[in-house]
Amino acid sequence: MSNTKKIDFILLTAKSLHENGLPTHRVEDFIQKFCLSLAIEAEFFTTPGSIFASIEVDGIKKPHLVKVSQEGDLNLEKIDAIQEVCKKIVVQERTIEDGMEELQKINTSNSRYPNWLMVLFFGLSTGSASCIFGGNVPEVMCSLLIGLGIGGFNSLLPFIPRFGKVFVLFSAIWACIVAGLFQSYYIDFQRDIATVCGLIILIPGFSFTVSITEMVNNHLIAGLTRFTNAFITFAMIAIGIGVGMKLIGHFNLPRPSTEILAIANWSKWIALFFVPLGFMILFKAKQKDFLWILLACWCSYFTFDFCSSYFSAPVAVFISSLGLGLVSNVFSKVKQRNSSLLLVPGMILLVPGSLGFFSISHLVNSDVLSGLQTALTMLTTSMALVFGIIFSNILVKAER
Repeated sequence: MSNTKKIDFILLTAKSLHENGLPTHRVEDFIQKFCLSLAIEAEFFTTPGSIFASIEVDGIKKPHLVKVSQEGDLNLEKIDAIQEVCKKIVVQERTIEDGMEELQKINTSNSRYPNWLMVLFFGLSTGSASCIFGGNVPEVMCSLLIGLGIGGFNSLLPFIPRFGKVFVLFSAIWACIVAGLFQSYYIDFQRDIATVCGLIILIPGFSFTVSITEMVNNHLIAGLTRFTNAFITFAMIAIGIGVGMKLIGHFNLPRPSTEILAIANWSKWIALFFVPLGFMILFKAKQKDFLWILLACWCSYFTFDFCSSYFSAPVAVFISSLGLGLVSNVFSKVKQRNSSLLLVPGMILLVPGSLGFFSISHLVNSDVLSGLQTALTMLTTSMALVFGIIFSNILVKAER
């Protein structure tokens, strides 16, 4: 087997993992170990838009540069399939040539789920999140309608690529207008819950947390880039909310006259089923992995719910992320699969994205003190989440 073919396969694997949403520090870690298993000495440096590699061939290190398109949406199925191909090559169940063909098929394959199902689960996920975080029937309906609209906007992106530059802004305006209309109809409507849960898929709390993780792992360029993108997204959402508030102010809306219909306590269990189901669809995981995603979401949610009764929010998040990390790493070792399958969905329920949203909103409204206090709380909570995951990796090493 020629070293040239090995190098081509290694570079294609790194590019494929990067473009399917795997964080840069995990891409480097996986590729580094894969090279060692092939008896190839290599060093990698991954940035958001490129991969630099120094690979030794016949005793001489040669540099390589791979241009990577903008990091795509997280695709758990493709990441799992790519790593499975690498595993089969290591144990010599596949040749490099076969592996190249399989990678090409994986990269060009269509999404497992059709667009209409993605749009539907945008709405179901946001509506279920509103139920979990204390919303009543009107808040759940509002968040569901906001999510359906955002899903519809998202389905237009492949046909109108330029719309992607203002997608977040338009989504925030849509969320504000829908929430404003509901507020004009229902007495004591909880607008903040409806708006934040409706936008929960777009609020970059997860990206913000991953950026801190990358910086803690000494990936400063990737971490700062992701951090900047998260901040810009927060700002666009806040501006969109401001524009939406101005627009809704020009409507001659009536005073609210309908009483809020309280939601039944048992409905939260239905929501705790649909949120993991939505993550399975939105993150493009396999149907057979739903029970694992359900386990991860329930683990993080119920641990945080229990710990928040006794500890402050950052401590509760730390304990919850530590437990989630341990469960994910044990799953990885036992099943020989990527821990991200459990880690990512479970983290979504813990990330402090709503705090970032409120922080930027306060700053836009000239409430600087409240904005800075909320931003500090978000940073503290994110650090607690990151260190919980780091400690779990110290206690139980994941199989990658």
